[in-house]
Amino acid sequence: MGSPGITRLTARRRRATLPAPMRPVSHTVIHPVAAPIERVFAVLTDPARIAQWLPGCGGVESPVPLRKGVRFKARFGDRVTEFEVVDFAPPTAFGMVERGERNGWKTLFRLDETAGSTAVTVRDVWAPRSVIAWLRGRLREKRQVESQLEAILANVRKLLAA
Repeated sequence: MGSPGITRLTARRRRATLPAPMRPVSHTVIHPVAAPIERVFAVLTDPARIAQWLPGCGGVESPVPLRKGVRFKARFGDRVTEFEVVDFAPPTAFGMVERGERNGWKTLFRLDETAGSTAVTVRDVWAPRSVIAWLRGRLREKRQVESQLEAILANVRKLLAA
């Protein structure tokens, strides 16, 4: 049954001694955009236009058109990071996850057709790796993340008005 002096952990005791996984932190913003759903989806998923709506992005490189599983690179100042498309369902859903410095940070878009416009839901989801990171993400950065999501939607509206 085991060596003397070595305590075997039952499944129940093992769960009690291991830290619980950190709960994801998410922020959601919903706004109407005065454009057809197909045009909104096209702006969000065109690699040549992502830098125009993604705040701080100086350029995007993608060897192929975006679809689920495609990875592309984006430049933010001196930092280059990689994103992977994790959701691609024209014309209603687009999602990407960062595989670089902010590994695991997801940005998800849901588009809903409304009378003469498109309701755009932007959601950022982040799974922190520590309690301190969770607290920081939950308390300190909430306004910053939500203003970033608001900026994305404002930029998309400007692109579609042009």
